[in-house]
Amino acid sequence: MAGTIQCKRMVEESDIVLIQRVMVEEGLAQAKFWHDRGKSLAITCDDSYWRIGHGEESGNAASAFWHEGEVEVSYPGGGSFKKSLAKHPLQQFYEGIAAYCSGAIMPSRILRDELQWCLPCYYIPNYIDAPRYLKERNKRKADPDNLIVGWGGSMSHMNSFRKSGVAEALRRVFIQRKNVHFLLCGDKRIMNLLPLPKDRVTYQPYVTWSDWPKVFSKFDISLAPLAGIYDGSRSAIKMTEASIMGIPIVASASPPYKDYIESGVGLYPCNDDDDPKTQPARADAWEKSLLDIIDNYDYHKQKIDGQFDYAMKWDVDANVKRIVDVYQRVIDGRRQTDDGAVE
Repeated sequence: MAGTIQCKRMVEESDIVLIQRVMVEEGLAQAKFWHDRGKSLAITCDDSYWRIGHGEESGNAASAFWHEGEVEVSYPGGGSFKKSLAKHPLQQFYEGIAAYCSGAIMPSRILRDELQWCLPCYYIPNYIDAPRYLKERNKRKADPDNLIVGWGGSMSHMNSFRKSGVAEALRRVFIQRKNVHFLLCGDKRIMNLLPLPKDRVTYQPYVTWSDWPKVFSKFDISLAPLAGIYDGSRSAIKMTEASIMGIPIVASASPPYKDYIESGVGLYPCNDDDDPKTQPARADAWEKSLLDIIDNYDYHKQKIDGQFDYAMKWDVDANVKRIVDVYQRVIDGRRQTDDGAVE
């Protein structure tokens, strides 16, 4: 974005440029600069910006920008004010990627399908840097008297807890099982959605990507609740991390986890419906699965350990050819069908 000499030299020598930057204003200016010089550009998306609702409903920190079209402008001496952009960010995004990008790459089949109207879209799963995680795999043994249920993420997952039924299920489980502790990582405000005894909840602030595997290794049981279509367009990263670390996981049966569901990795007590009328049934299902995994922990641990070969299929080094093939399709302007074939 700074346009340094070193950066320009590297981009000039590249066959394809991946844009991991929001495509508005400054991002668009840089994209136009390289598009006009004949470069193949691919925007990488991992969020359905068009589905981010009002902040009070979604809890998403980006809602003011993507939903209301507002930015916060700060004064040099302190203070700030909100300003509405002359052109809404979504309109900038759509027009910009259509004008300057040869394709879009996303770790979600739903995102790929929903943005196809704008430009060619390609699905690349959120492959994992396995060695970074394997260093921490099975470093600690679970204590049956103090099982750690863990989750990490941002406030964009507020509705994942509000609507999935998992919060109510956790409340019941913590009443019935005194050997369970909760480890919350990331945004502390999620704590307000967890009706759990405070002395059995530990908060871990955000850490760098390099330190995350160390934190994740503290989980004995991992959670991946999702609710609704916005959540349904996320990636499968939580399943990928848990399976490669050998950590039993309970998740919503949501589209991102399709491959893992079909392969029998993890427990899926219910779908990712966000209808308030069916939430009690989802809470019942979550409760049943959590009690099962707590009471039969050794069985579930052995099961996911036995699925290690499947987990390693999502290692990034095992998928270099597939990634390069997608890059070549972007350069050649060929679309990818659902089965990976070229149109």
